[in-house]
Amino acid sequence: MLKKAIYAVTFAAVAGSVVFVSASKQEPMLSSHMRASVVTVDAKGQELMRVMKKAAPGQTIQYDLTYANNSEKSFKGLVVTGPIPAHTHYLANTASTPVSATRLVSIDGGKTFEKEPVKRQQKMADGTVKTVVIPATKYTHIRWKASDALVSKGQQQYTYRVKVN
Repeated sequence: MLKKAIYAVTFAAVAGSVVFVSASKQEPMLSSHMRASVVTVDAKGQELMRVMKKAAPGQTIQYDLTYANNSEKSFKGLVVTGPIPAHTHYLANTASTPVSATRLVSIDGGKTFEKEPVKRQQKMADGTVKTVVIPATKYTHIRWKASDALVSKGQQQYTYRVKVN
């Protein structure tokens, strides 16, 4: 029962919205929305997305992050960060966007970001040091640094998937 409650809280915690407001006009300049959907497959093998507040172990969740520019000017240098919630792990190669962007990942709770594959030096049992690739299941955040400007009245979409442990 406690596990189910944790999954529900985790699921709901990342499915929020953010609005940036102009100090002078008090109208939203940039807004973002994160939608969390459980991915299921029907009898024909087609993927279905259902927006839900709870997810169970083994289920796949797709996060869709939408950023909208409500201002009259373009935004350059948009940085979008998506968390990998507790009790889930990132599904490799599922992060995507139609926007020209550099994708980075974090393995330390979002303190630092780097390009994939993430590599580290690891001391082996025999004393040698070997370069190892950190698996995608260890990622804590996904980040995109958009090269494309978010044009006036435009939107940009970013997507990634996790699996509930």
